Amino acid sequence: MKFESGNLKLEIRNFKYGLSIALLLLIPCIAGAVEGYTLVCDEPVYNFGTVDQTAVITNVFLIRNDGDLTYVHKYVHTSCGCTRGRVEKRMIEPGETVKLTAIYTAARRRGKQKKMLRMIPMNSAEPSIVLYLEGFVNTP
Repeated sequence: MKFESGNLKLEIRNFKYGLSIALLLLIPCIAGAVEGYTLVCDEPVYNFGTVDQTAVITNVFLIRNDGDLTYVHKYVHTSCGCTRGRVEKRMIEPGETVKLTAIYTAARRRGKQKKMLRMIPMNSAEPSIVLYLEGFVNTP
């Protein structure tokens, strides 16, 4: 069998072109198949600035379920006892937005602070979303 170099290059180029078109047509199908919950927070980090040790910081994070299944909430795990988090609902339906209220007590803290809140689902130990409170605590 004899191949001419010009025809082989043309066949390879046509194959690459066809493959590229096929992939472009498949990407929207793949991207649309979420199958699960996907929690999203447009502002996952709240910077409370500089405060004194007497401060109690409260912030409300808005959490949205962009997935196609209901998220069932188990608890909010925090990085420290000085931080608490509470979600207003146990079940977050697809497309629904709920509030997570975070409270940080600056007593006995000093310097740069970064506290983490992790939403833990009912069906896993892995967090669904991680949020942060950060700032600076002055000492007297």
